[in-house]
Amino acid sequence: MDFILASQLSVPWVLHIAHDIPVNVSATGVFDYAPCAAADLHTPEDWLGRAVLMDFGRQTVVGWVVGHSEHTDVPLDKLKSVTAVLPFVPRADATWLHLIRFMARYYQRGLGEVALPALPAALRTGSGFKLDADGTVGMGTGKQAWKKWQTMAAQPAPLDLSAGLALTEAQQQVLQALHVAASEPKKSPQLLFGITGSGKTEIYLQYLAQILSSNDSAQVLVLVPEINLTPQLSNRLAARFGADAVVSLHSKLTESTRLLNYWRASSGHARVILGTRLSILTMLPKLTAIVVDEEHDTSYRQQEGVRYSARDVAIYRAHQLNIPIILGSATPSLETWHAAQSGKYGLHVLTDRAVAGAKPPAVRLIDINKVHMSDGISAPLRVAMDAALDDQKTSLLFQNRRGYAPVLYCGHCAATVDCTACSAHMVYHQTTRMLHCHHCGAQKRVPKTCASCGNADLSPIGQGTQRLEETLRKDFPNARIRRIDADITRKKGELETQLADIAAGEVDIIVGTQMLAKGHDWPNLTTIGVLDVDGGLFAQDYRAPERLFAQLQQVIGRAGRGVHAGHVTIQTGFPEHPMWRHLLAHDFEAFAKEELEVRAQLGLPPFAAQALLHVAAPKITQAIEFANAARTAALAIVANNDAFKTITINAAVPMQMLRKNAQERAQLLIESPQRSKLQMFLPLWQKSLVGIKTRLTWLIEVDPSEI
Repeated sequence: MDFILASQLSVPWVLHIAHDIPVNVSATGVFDYAPCAAADLHTPEDWLGRAVLMDFGRQTVVGWVVGHSEHTDVPLDKLKSVTAVLPFVPRADATWLHLIRFMARYYQRGLGEVALPALPAALRTGSGFKLDADGTVGMGTGKQAWKKWQTMAAQPAPLDLSAGLALTEAQQQVLQALHVAASEPKKSPQLLFGITGSGKTEIYLQYLAQILSSNDSAQVLVLVPEINLTPQLSNRLAARFGADAVVSLHSKLTESTRLLNYWRASSGHARVILGTRLSILTMLPKLTAIVVDEEHDTSYRQQEGVRYSARDVAIYRAHQLNIPIILGSATPSLETWHAAQSGKYGLHVLTDRAVAGAKPPAVRLIDINKVHMSDGISAPLRVAMDAALDDQKTSLLFQNRRGYAPVLYCGHCAATVDCTACSAHMVYHQTTRMLHCHHCGAQKRVPKTCASCGNADLSPIGQGTQRLEETLRKDFPNARIRRIDADITRKKGELETQLADIAAGEVDIIVGTQMLAKGHDWPNLTTIGVLDVDGGLFAQDYRAPERLFAQLQQVIGRAGRGVHAGHVTIQTGFPEHPMWRHLLAHDFEAFAKEELEVRAQLGLPPFAAQALLHVAAPKITQAIEFANAARTAALAIVANNDAFKTITINAAVPMQMLRKNAQERAQLLIESPQRSKLQMFLPLWQKSLVGIKTRLTWLIEVDPSEI
């Protein structure tokens, strides 16, 4: 299309354009603009779903045309025109726009806040484009990716299907049941509940293969919770369906690759899309099935901007399109498990490991109060590691705390070195000889003396992965040791290299964080030690037991996945805690039953819906003051509407982690036993909050992940 600049037009209608702007600045994020002259855009319907460049304040930004009107509140002499239409962004169809509107409404955000982050960075910022004097718009940083995309065929990529692995009888029965469920006129979510190592991934692959082979243009979306799970699964997908048919979408891709993969997916060219949470927002015109692997994982929850759950959005998207969706997990979220138990979701169970003879590993608790400990490792765990080395097997020590030591401590006055911007200790990293805050990212040099008393003897207390690695190299000098955490894997390709070495049997002892807790399959890994997890037993958040159980069950599941038996040693100072009974028995169902009974008694999700107001201010008194004003507004809305009488407005309180990024934070929890009532209440409440004049930062989080 040929596009030209337009200054002031006499227009019969105006365009409603969504821009990424916080909802507490603009309640909708939608603004009126006049159309510019475009060769083949003559009616409002022609413009709907187009991405455009527009002047916003002193910037040129990207917006999305979401509607039109014959009337506007903007005086015509102040009505700006669209600068240009972006031919590099696929036009959004009505289905995708409906999804974005649903998310904006459900999560109480502006349309632009939802729609624009779905684009790669080069497509969502005005600086990513070049505008010539004649109005022609061109790609800037993504020029080479665009040229490459232009050379590719527009039609769906051909599949290169290869044969799958032989399924066990149990796997075959589950696969058949999933196909039967997919053939139902009304598709409902299907939970694939299988123990670790039961072969869920192979079922996904064969299930998707049948869908793709029966439809020449079908697209399928596979969601994984974390980027580190994509390399291994991407290789399996490429081997099964052909490399040309598969693309990955996640934030660690180069911008050029991200752009090309986005165009291939959003045009319908790519047949299999593997991605992390943001990929659920990608336009997929031929989407036919969705798989959400590790559906319980908290990484599916966006923690910045629009705080959506990719799993929940995937369920809604499947419902919207009436396509099948599989939720897979060895430890389903309690919301999903409750839905399956009540019959809302289908339930398919795998109780045995896929490899003949493989059994869940034996798990034992070691009471660290009753055994000899040396540098954080108990004597029984050392014996188990020695035995694994003698047998030429691999061991994994799980320490979900990176850095060298979590606290730098003064032995004279008991002071600690804390972050000035957050309510948190600075973590000592020996590799950089610096102190790091793992919450705001601040770094500073290790002080020579204590700031409180001048003492020069500051000691690192506690153990992170770096210190654990140092200990192991001293105690096992002949072992091949690898540490894998976020610090080690920052360099592009480093994670893939490390994982390949483990798979090749070139590593004897692995030190790892939660990055290694799920999705990895190493048959030679037989021995696992779990360190420092007691904090999760007594956390204030009601979801903490569920998360800890899931995390540990996933870690345990890495051992004994081949023909060799697995052994897991968990070190704890509280062996009497009731959670251990279910974990030792690998009994998720009993654990979930008890947790759901407690939640039902307390009126917690899934038996209630929640929304949380977050407020951040320079001082906690300011944050509490705004939260109290918000509470007053909420109480007034409830008092004036009988439909809201079951809604509970709790007191405003400081957040558990009071200070973060130099802001002090408060929160206000809203609860209702009926989600529909809460959804009716929230827009009214948010409108009243926008009316409160303040410079503080606030947002409403629906279905909060932490309280």
